[in-house]
Amino acid sequence: MNTWNCIPENYRYTSFSGLFPLLSRGTLPLVRVEEISQTIDSETFAVQNCVVFAGPLATTSITTNAKFEVKSPKRVQIKFDEGIIGTPQLTDSIELPENVEFLGQKIDLSPFKGLINSVQDTASSVAKSISSQPPIKFPISNSNAQSWLLTTYLDDELRISRGDGGSVFVLIKEGSPLLKP
Repeated sequence: MNTWNCIPENYRYTSFSGLFPLLSRGTLPLVRVEEISQTIDSETFAVQNCVVFAGPLATTSITTNAKFEVKSPKRVQIKFDEGIIGTPQLTDSIELPENVEFLGQKIDLSPFKGLINSVQDTASSVAKSISSQPPIKFPISNSNAQSWLLTTYLDDELRISRGDGGSVFVLIKEGSPLLKP
């Protein structure tokens, strides 16, 4: 089983139009894409795509599961069969800076520390009940839930693939020194 990651610095080299709304800055205020990964199991012909999102209070993920069929040494046909929305995991603490600058004025945030601690205590109890819930799974049965992928470059650490919609994916193998900052 191999896991491939699209690290944040490489998001700009990934041109899948379905990801553009998720990757463009400012589209989801206070939410950032933390990780994009693809895990391929060549024994069961399964592939899993996962996007992890992080916000100030929680992280969650959206995952798709699919089966693939090898059509040639470089081309696979993919049929998506399931989507999963991960159970949100609330953060342990909310980090509030001492002050922020807004319109050229420095604003002291220390009066809000008590309020943040109260919100954090409430969030902690909510987190316990939410995190015990299972993820939301849903079938993908749409006839359009198929695609092909053509690997145009592959070595031990880097994979570049093209999708049927003209998308390009630049992925780095998990464990590669290329993933280190």
